[in-house]
Amino acid sequence: MSALIEAIEAEAHGNFREALERYEKLTGSGPLLDRVGIYQALARCNEKLGRLPQAGAWRRKAGQGYLALQDEEMARDERLYLALVEYRNAVQDLHGDSSLREVADEYAAVLKENFSGGAEGLTHEGLFAGAFFQALGNHLLAAKYFFDTAEAMSEQAADSGDRSARLAAVAAYERARDYATKAGRADVARVAQMRATDLSQEI
Repeated sequence: MSALIEAIEAEAHGNFREALERYEKLTGSGPLLDRVGIYQALARCNEKLGRLPQAGAWRRKAGQGYLALQDEEMARDERLYLALVEYRNAVQDLHGDSSLREVADEYAAVLKENFSGGAEGLTHEGLFAGAFFQALGNHLLAAKYFFDTAEAMSEQAADSGDRSARLAAVAAYERARDYATKAGRADVARVAQMRATDLSQEI
């Protein structure tokens, strides 16, 4: 029987330890995109077993795999976003682990690529990044992602007239102001405060 099918069946039946053993034998062969799928399966099984540091390591490897794909295998924007999702999961799984800061640097690089065209369509990712880097003590990056995401949310609120969206944008601007202040970027803090004040008047 196919080793891959046996691994998938074990996972589907909730036999995560058996699935881990079977998936681990499949990491060294096959096309890269298929191996990324194996890395993701290993991460899932480890997460189900409560082995978060091991899961985070596989999430990181899946993110690296997406980044290594070529244009003929997957469009650049798609693989960058999928890599971002894997890295976001990785830094969550690695919370408190000694490897977190190293992986956070890779996560920051992938975020930068994804946000190079703006934060539109990346609201959750931007807010998570702001909160993550704030917790890590990187107030400058926290301010950046809260501010950039607030800009996109503000535009969405203007288009939709959604009051809750405006409130969320104001909260994001206020966080950007606070963390920019802590990072010594008074200029960014002033702009964030102005945006928050102006938007609050529209609520």
